[in-house]
Amino acid sequence: MVTAAAVTPNHRGARSRDAVLDAAQSLMAEQGYEAATVAALVERAGIPASSIYHYFGSKEGVLLAVMERGAERFFTELPDLDRRAGSQLEHMRMLVEVVCSTLERHPDFLRILVVMAAQPVNAADGEVHAVVSRVRELALVRLREQTRIVFGLAADSAEADHLAHFALAAFDGAFIAQQSEPQVTLAALLEHLPAALLAVRRELARRPR
Repeated sequence: MVTAAAVTPNHRGARSRDAVLDAAQSLMAEQGYEAATVAALVERAGIPASSIYHYFGSKEGVLLAVMERGAERFFTELPDLDRRAGSQLEHMRMLVEVVCSTLERHPDFLRILVVMAAQPVNAADGEVHAVVSRVRELALVRLREQTRIVFGLAADSAEADHLAHFALAAFDGAFIAQQSEPQVTLAALLEHLPAALLAVRRELARRPR
């Protein structure tokens, strides 16, 4: 296992732990996954290597903790759209706008998630893949719930799952595309996603049961 050791840090320890996570996040955002070595973390965070191993167990443990902290912050900031706002198309436009604006405030979180998702399935004894899957499932749960609100689908239905995966793939693709074209906004890249979701919903409804 590469997860952090089972410790309950005091206030000083919590600050040290956050300093390591901040250092890892900035290193990966600036220089990529490979740059976040234990030595680089020690230098940037001003924390001894022994503290890093104490709290996280390994470099991979640090990176997974960064990703999970980023996910928590991202999903906490997303507003809870618990009822339909206007027409189906209007609600989907609002949803896309909200997700895009939140991603633009937390770009490092998704950059790290993309990098970690590209690691081999068995990296760190499968823990990387498990954490990535857990974070993505949090997004899928929210997207399935939106299909229930907008289309009246059961959140655990195959149709809701299909639409959720379609939307998540669109967000992933647009974010990656924007990394090479930063002058283009996510909102512009995803302008037609709401209409596409409605079209996919109509296509699914026509399929034989």
